[in-house]
Amino acid sequence: MHWPRFGQPPVSSTAASGTPVTASSGSSTSKKDEPGESRFDPSNLERGAVALKDIDKSGHASWAFELATLQEKSAQLNHQSEVEQQRVARMQIEEQLASAQAEEMRRTISHMADQERSTAQYKAQMEYELQGKKLEFQKEVLEYQLKREQEQFMQHESFRIKNEQQLEQAARETIQMRGSFDRENAVAEAKALAAGNAQQERENIEIRLREMRAKHSEDRTTRMQAIEETFSGLASGAKALHEDPSKMVTLVAGLTTLALGVYSARAATRVVSTVIEKHLGRPPLVRETSRWTWRPQVMRWPWASADKPNVFENIVLEEELSERLQWSTNALLNAQQNGTPFRHLMLHGPPGTGKTLFARTLARQSGLDYAIMSGGDLGPLGKEGPNELHKLFNWASRSKSGLVLFVDEADAFLRRGRAAETAMSEDARNALSVFLHHTGTENARVAVILATNVPSVLDRAVLDRIDEAFEFPKPQYEQRIAMLKMFVDQYLFKPTKKGRGIEIEEGVNEDFLQQVAKRTEGLSGRQLAKLVLALQSAVFGSGTQRLTKGLAETVLEWRLANPNA
Repeated sequence: MHWPRFGQPPVSSTAASGTPVTASSGSSTSKKDEPGESRFDPSNLERGAVALKDIDKSGHASWAFELATLQEKSAQLNHQSEVEQQRVARMQIEEQLASAQAEEMRRTISHMADQERSTAQYKAQMEYELQGKKLEFQKEVLEYQLKREQEQFMQHESFRIKNEQQLEQAARETIQMRGSFDRENAVAEAKALAAGNAQQERENIEIRLREMRAKHSEDRTTRMQAIEETFSGLASGAKALHEDPSKMVTLVAGLTTLALGVYSARAATRVVSTVIEKHLGRPPLVRETSRWTWRPQVMRWPWASADKPNVFENIVLEEELSERLQWSTNALLNAQQNGTPFRHLMLHGPPGTGKTLFARTLARQSGLDYAIMSGGDLGPLGKEGPNELHKLFNWASRSKSGLVLFVDEADAFLRRGRAAETAMSEDARNALSVFLHHTGTENARVAVILATNVPSVLDRAVLDRIDEAFEFPKPQYEQRIAMLKMFVDQYLFKPTKKGRGIEIEEGVNEDFLQQVAKRTEGLSGRQLAKLVLALQSAVFGSGTQRLTKGLAETVLEWRLANPNA
């Protein structure tokens, strides 16, 4: 370690390496010689010597030297950092220069490629124009050839048409002559046939009139004899009563006793039925039920067939809707066998699309107990409506085999409007609350089926209870054909209950039904059934038993003009 002498500036250990280092203190910065000024200022040295003496006398002289050494190293490191920064800056400049050269080269290459592309496009355009001119020339040549061929064809065609017209004129004259001859023969034949039919009808009318006169005469004689015998018996009885007053008293007493017995039995039966219905029977809301009835679906013999009922046998629906309903129907019928709860269904759609028919058929053929009610039956009950609804669900829950509860016109009491500012009555709100209470959880006893034309008015809580909703749209073309065939078989081909049948003309066939199906777009199934019933009514109303195509067309036009009549 080198210790500087007092009065001399400290020398860094790096001075031996050749790097000039000077220690500056205060304002001892070297300046250029200026004229008239001294080259050396000894005051700085004096102050430095004094400072060094003070440091030498101090106990921290070694620390001061180490501090000076560290300052010198810091200065060297700063110098090296500046040198390194300059080198990095030089490398960045060289890199930028290389990037600029590469960019210039890329632009040059791109410009050359653009020039080559422009040259190629110009060359292609010239070739395209040359090819187009060649094609136009060929087109003109072909058009000229086609024109010549067309002129020749038109000449040949004109000769052919002229010959055909001559032949057709000759054939037309022949047909006219034959037609006039056939028409004369047909008129003569028709006159002869009409005369024969008229003569036969006159003879038949006279025979029927004689038969009717003989029958009326016989009936009149029979009735007169019966009346005479009745009056003679009454006269003899009255004479006997008049002659014997005791018989008159006995007769009056017997008739009085009989009347009292009849009226008493009727009143007692009414009272007993009311008591049984109140305690054991069905609630008054139920319009139709299978409880306590002997149904073939429930009371089967052990050896009877166990085939499932065909609910869709007489119901025509769209294929997708029918498939979905089949799945839900199978799940409903097998719910208790599978150990699953019943699912609540909702059927909605325009009127007359088969909602009520499907629900009634499903309820009646399900093999389960069923009950059918209407939403409009709760209104007249007033305050008793909620109590009767409670009784209905309690009664239904006692079914061992499960019960299907079908609510028709459900929007009559399950509609929105429980808020205080709405016009819904308190009784209606209570009835709605009762329904929600009994259908809030899964149930293995009662399956509810709702039918409505306007599902949008139902309460949200009611819609939340519904597990599956099915929309019944108006029938499409294929469904209308199937419905018309089914209704025609049911109402026209089959005889009525009185045995009267209808004879159908050949013109009213399957082609006619297809035309009717096309013209009845937008009609519901119920309106199609009314159309076929209108055909039946028109046949019986006309006094005949024959349905002609003209009569069917007349009825169809009237029904299309008045679909809701």
